[in-house]
Amino acid sequence: MRKIFIDTAIVMVAFAFLQYSENHRTSKNISNNIGYQQAPTKDKGIGPFKNVTLAPIDKEKVKNGLSLFNNKCALCHEIGKDKVGPSLRIDLKDDSPEFILNMIVNPVEMEKSNANIKELMKEFNNVPMPNQRISQEDALDIFEFLRSVAKNDI
Repeated sequence: MRKIFIDTAIVMVAFAFLQYSENHRTSKNISNNIGYQQAPTKDKGIGPFKNVTLAPIDKEKVKNGLSLFNNKCALCHEIGKDKVGPSLRIDLKDDSPEFILNMIVNPVEMEKSNANIKELMKEFNNVPMPNQRISQEDALDIFEFLRSVAKNDI
């Protein structure tokens, strides 16, 4: 019974965030200034990130990304383990950087329009990812943290 209550509370919080973020959405397009590039054949998702070239991992971005992850993502996601949402141990052989970044900054549109996300949501009781109003700069830091985890297996 307690698990059902907790799951219901999480869904209610997610929907509240979703409603709030839809009403207060702002975005500054910086995606062309980040110096990232990836193979064009992979699904890039829907959002501002179009071409991402991977550079060496930036330790300062990783540090900020870890803090952002703990504050914005850790309630629903864990590294290496499914939670309310899927594990966030990324594999760039499977997903493009653009796809991951667009999911971070544009989850509502990705959930509505992207077939891969629609399928993934079925595995997690169709619980939507709330739009946390993460800026493109912060998304890049979270992505850098996720890259460091994938690379270093920590």
